Amino acid sequence: MVNEAAQLYTIEGVGAAILMVVTAYLVISSTTIFTPQDTHISDMQLQQLGSDALAMMDIADAYNGKSTLQLAIEGNNSQMFLQSFSRLVNSTTTAYDDGLKFNTMVYYRTDSSGIQPFKLCNNADYFRENAVTATRWVYITPPFDATLPFDNRDQVVLVEVLLWRN
Repeated sequence: MVNEAAQLYTIEGVGAAILMVVTAYLVISSTTIFTPQDTHISDMQLQQLGSDALAMMDIADAYNGKSTLQLAIEGNNSQMFLQSFSRLVNSTTTAYDDGLKFNTMVYYRTDSSGIQPFKLCNNADYFRENAVTATRWVYITPPFDATLPFDNRDQVVLVEVLLWRN
């Protein structure tokens, strides 16, 4: 036989179930608050994009055995680097251009004065503070362009790209 105590337990169970469902809905649908520690994620993605683009440019082709990155450095061809790197970092699946800007330095070692910088490409002036650096070691061999300050020998140089969103 059912008495009043059983009805009270049933009402209490239904009320608790409704309260749990409403609480779960509020927790799941609440907005996400980004803390200052989470803002570096977009910088990490931008740095990885730059590193991947440099890695793709450093793959040697079968025709001449040299990569686009090697040819751009050895020939002091900033236009080749600009076009290749821009195409890789600004490529999207939509018509939207990502608008990434970059400056590129090459660091090399000389016998007389140690490590020296050389500006390979200047895509735009740097106006933002949230820039990231992507680097790649590149093996280059002579002959080099006559305007390059490198010693005429096989060497490894460091390509450093300062990359930021416009």
